[in-house]
Amino acid sequence: MEIKYRTISGYASLYSLLFFGLLGIVTVLIPNKFFARMSPITVLDYIFLILISLLLGIYVSLQQYQQKNGNKICNIVAAGGGMGGFLSFGCAVCNKILVLLLGMVGVLTYIEPYQPVIGLTGVGLLSYAVYNRGRIV
Repeated sequence: MEIKYRTISGYASLYSLLFFGLLGIVTVLIPNKFFARMSPITVLDYIFLILISLLLGIYVSLQQYQQKNGNKICNIVAAGGGMGGFLSFGCAVCNKILVLLLGMVGVLTYIEPYQPVIGLTGVGLLSYAVYNRGRIV
């Protein structure tokens, strides 16, 4: 029984670090020369990056462990939480899909001011998905 939890914890740690690195580099919260960010970085960006990375890592490790059980509602909730989390700490102005759909004024009016709310919603959805996935283990 304890080996199962060690395995899940090990994979969760590995996946969390991978998500942290990947999302941090793409959103330039980890400085790099490949990407540029046009909006200022705040403390909330780092908080949401850490929370979303941890929750995604835990969810993916639980999903990997229970691959034979396909609970689609959990997958949809986790995907929504992941996308919401990414929108919360990502540069809204740099997101070309959002700019294409809403325009620059729409992004600055409807997305950027509500990024903390989007982040809390994303964390809540991912927490719910992790809770539901973890109950089965």
